[in-house]
Amino acid sequence: MKIKLKSSINMGSCFKKGCGFLSGVVLLTVAALTIAWYVNKPKWNDEYGQRFTDVMYGSREHNKYDLYLPNDAALQDSLALILYVHGGSWLGGDKNMHDSDCYAWLKRGYATATMNYSLLNEDGVSIPTMLDEIDSCIQHIEGFAAGKGVRIRQMAIGGTSAGGHLAMMYAYGRSHRLPLRFATIKVGPSDLRILFPYDGNAKNEEVEKFAFSCTGQHWDAPALTPELLDSIKLQASPIAYLNDSTALPSIFAYGGTDGLVKSDNYRALQAQYDSLGRPYDLIVFPNSGHFLNNDKDCSERYDSAMIAYCKKYFGY
Repeated sequence: MKIKLKSSINMGSCFKKGCGFLSGVVLLTVAALTIAWYVNKPKWNDEYGQRFTDVMYGSREHNKYDLYLPNDAALQDSLALILYVHGGSWLGGDKNMHDSDCYAWLKRGYATATMNYSLLNEDGVSIPTMLDEIDSCIQHIEGFAAGKGVRIRQMAIGGTSAGGHLAMMYAYGRSHRLPLRFATIKVGPSDLRILFPYDGNAKNEEVEKFAFSCTGQHWDAPALTPELLDSIKLQASPIAYLNDSTALPSIFAYGGTDGLVKSDNYRALQAQYDSLGRPYDLIVFPNSGHFLNNDKDCSERYDSAMIAYCKKYFGY
């Protein structure tokens, strides 16, 4: 049996069984990400540090994180945290998808963490809920580490796909508990107007759920004109929050053949960063789709950029 992955997302199909943003076809990405994690899952040992798993930072089911602390963390005066937010279409996925990232950067002497967050198929959950949970998670990590004699003084945030979107929303649109030095983003939607074009055939219930998912506010469908819907999408889009004071140094990686998060997403970021004159690195994987798996040289460039950003913006 052949399965064809849709190259665009129809707003009218976004709300099957109250799931929020994406149709069941797009949720195939969650399965693919999970398979990739099992294939690349690192074998843990304590040579480089300590790992604390499934630490609860809130009362909801998915309010958990894994924290990795270097062995010499208590001795470091400028210890930096790299926090990863997983992908999965805002509906699935798991923090374990970033185990390998956490382990790789722990080896280089950084504290790392990967978090779960509440999903759109849970009652009362919206993008603002997820952003609040990122803030709560960071606060808990800071306190938990302090209880171990470790002071985290600065951080970066990263994410993939939906997690990249949330990481950008937090980086550009929220105040930060710890000094946030840079963002590292893979295939993150930057503008939901691009991801979710208007569909006049969408059912009232679907449109209302979409508006709630973006804003956390309840809406009546008759009031949701195309213009208002565009405004709501922009409200949940990282591109809307970029200005001279919020455009943190960022690394962006996108697939040249990605049919889900299309090239207009990185072009919008590129144009905004160029107009502001703010530092960024954009790495386009020309032969890769959403999983960035067909351009080894670009993966190496991304890793090199991460090393350079850590040294420049963390100071070590």
